Amino acid sequence: MRASPSLSILGFAIAVALLASACAAAAASPGPTSGPASVPSAALVAQPTATIAPTPLAASSAPTTPSSASSSPTPAPISANDVTALPAGRHAAQVLGSGSYPGYMVDVPAGWFDRQGYFTVKYQGPGPVLGISVWDVGQVFRDSCHWQGQGFDPGPSVDNLVAALVAQSARHASKPKDVTLAGYPGKYLEWSVPSNMVVTGDADFQGCDVEPTEGHRNFMSWLGNGKGERYQQVAGQVDRLWVLDVNGRRLVVDATYSPDTTPADRNQEQQIVESLRFVRP
Repeated sequence: MRASPSLSILGFAIAVALLASACAAAAASPGPTSGPASVPSAALVAQPTATIAPTPLAASSAPTTPSSASSSPTPAPISANDVTALPAGRHAAQVLGSGSYPGYMVDVPAGWFDRQGYFTVKYQGPGPVLGISVWDVGQVFRDSCHWQGQGFDPGPSVDNLVAALVAQSARHASKPKDVTLAGYPGKYLEWSVPSNMVVTGDADFQGCDVEPTEGHRNFMSWLGNGKGERYQQVAGQVDRLWVLDVNGRRLVVDATYSPDTTPADRNQEQQIVESLRFVRP
């Protein structure tokens, strides 16, 4: 099983399975192997003032093939090992990227897992995909299926990244909305993988480009800034994205789920997102 991308770097193997490609990626679903993050000793900052309770996106049509260019950089893979069962309570995790970031903590119920210190997931796969990760997004792909040579830097701002995500081929993103999460302003949107895509093996999407280091046919969303790739795991997978300005640092909270998760699963995930607190580095 691959590391959760969202979750390949959550899936994604899974994030469950992240956050493709999860890209790192958390359905199953690369950065160096890392154990669960320890709780930072720094003080918590900012309380949440509002969140969005979105409706899952309708399935979209199959992706189109872009006209393309040179190949995109491949980040270091994250190991699929190092999964730890979490007791109910407060859990610390790390932002996917290679810079200096604030830590963050979430409150989890029993039955959830830490993957590599970056993904908070419920299922280990194969099976449902359900997980949360936080990203420093570096490159976005114009086409998530035919992504080779399509990666680009969207620009530094929240609005730059949101515009690039909304324009990504085949994702049919929702209209971005203003939002505040954990006390920080940003934009919220949802997008999904087309439900008619054929997925085989370990999150291999039929007809999509092959990731050269692992040989998987990834459905890619973005690359983490220096670490991790966000790929998806299953057809119909939904990502709920909060693109935030955290004291001048643009970070993306990605809460993903597959169509076979239950309403209770999704409610738990929403509660975990609402509990998220950033801490000073």
